[in-house]
Amino acid sequence: MAPQPLIDSHIHLWPKETTNEESHAWMTPPDMPLAKPHLLQDYYAVTDKACSLDAERKVRGVIYVETDVRYDEPSGDVASWARGPLDEISFLRSLVGGRYDGRDTEMLLGVVPWAPMHQPTHVLKEHLKLAEERAGPDAWGRVKGFRFLLQFYLDPSKFREVALSANFIANLKLLGKRGFSFDIGVDQHRAGVWQLEIMGEAMHRAHAGVAETDKVIFIINHMCKPEYENIFPQSPSSLRGAFDEWCDAVSAMSSCSKTYMKLSGQFSELPPGSKSVELIAAYIKQWVRHVLSCFAWKDVVKMALADSEYQLNDADREWVWSKTAIEAYRV
Repeated sequence: MAPQPLIDSHIHLWPKETTNEESHAWMTPPDMPLAKPHLLQDYYAVTDKACSLDAERKVRGVIYVETDVRYDEPSGDVASWARGPLDEISFLRSLVGGRYDGRDTEMLLGVVPWAPMHQPTHVLKEHLKLAEERAGPDAWGRVKGFRFLLQFYLDPSKFREVALSANFIANLKLLGKRGFSFDIGVDQHRAGVWQLEIMGEAMHRAHAGVAETDKVIFIINHMCKPEYENIFPQSPSSLRGAFDEWCDAVSAMSSCSKTYMKLSGQFSELPPGSKSVELIAAYIKQWVRHVLSCFAWKDVVKMALADSEYQLNDADREWVWSKTAIEAYRV
């Protein structure tokens, strides 16, 4: 059987120059394991080996998602206070140009940089202009959407103030009108289901009164980082309250047209000790089932999708492995 293509729809990369707390606030010293360069050549070293062991899957390409680079308090010249995110775009341009590895040009199918969604729309427009200049024609052609992480707003009132602001909603509408998507980063695990609920309201407001062709595409990251049970591998039945809240919030978000969900990023949410592929696939089943019913990590996904309860045919599985990413990111 010929290998079936896989699109990795969420990867993060950074060069040696930004592997520090000055560039990424979350790279806290002294023992931050991610505080080292991460380039596509490092990605190839892992995926080439994995694909050699699994002839059914071959990575066709990747989507780069911004890495929450530091920026200054917005004031004055955009090029100055947004210097970090703009430098990130310059780094992406170098990847597309093959500076680090000749394979990068073909592998990097799409990029999702940072954008100041919390600022007035004229500031966003200026940032987009600067970003296009930094990227150059080839890299800019691969910009499919933007992300502004909301998950770090742990105060519900502040989160609501930002996500439901006139600026934020207007900026989402601007992205849609210009043909860009918006990646949503919210976190039930560390914040609460209220982040999902408020974001769902923002999504509906952004689509209200907008023609279908101009509605912004929403791409939800990491299943909204579910609140999995703290005791593994016992039954998650004791967590039915959090699970039900998550289901309701995800259902509300999925009711917006042009909305997609990523089945990714779950390992960091699972309780300690969750290392068995079989155990993880069985444990996350009810969450995956709900996502599939609404929106219809490799070995885990492969095993989960093989479960007869999902009743998926080969065409359905291809939508999980690659076609959804191709459609959502227009690659």
